Amino acid sequence: MAIETPKYTVIKKDGKIELRKYAAFLTSNVEISADDHASAGSSGFSYLAGYIFGGNSSSKKIAMTAPVMTTQAKNGTFRVSFVIPSQYSMKDLPAPNQKAVTFSEMNEMTAATLTFSGYTSDDKIASKIQDLQEWMSKQNLTPSTTPIIARYDPPWKPGFLRKNEIIIGYKA
Repeated sequence: MAIETPKYTVIKKDGKIELRKYAAFLTSNVEISADDHASAGSSGFSYLAGYIFGGNSSSKKIAMTAPVMTTQAKNGTFRVSFVIPSQYSMKDLPAPNQKAVTFSEMNEMTAATLTFSGYTSDDKIASKIQDLQEWMSKQNLTPSTTPIIARYDPPWKPGFLRKNEIIIGYKA
């Protein structure tokens, strides 16, 4: 059985960059203070995995999805998010046992994405964000969201086999 990911259609493809139209989807989230993306992702993952593995008011297990998404705020905090399986609505979700876990809806959006493999060090993330922003500028696309770092694979998967993306929304 494949792991569920957000639904989208490809509008345009240019090498490892795609313009996509995403359907709306729900996320579970946690805000983490951390020094870098890796430590934020690790800490945030623990909270969110606890929720989907039964750490909720119904002790219900919820299917794992991909990607694990991280965004960085200017004040040194990160938001780590899991996609909620599409069978759920906001009213169907059991309450989390950890108050740090919240839910939100990602509205339908158009986004530019850059797919890359390997590990996601902060230097590599910054370089990939810059690459995507430069490409968007050449296409006259104005970013409308903070860059999202999307990781699709478990930490034990070798780096060269890992799938990662930078996702930046823009106004269509």
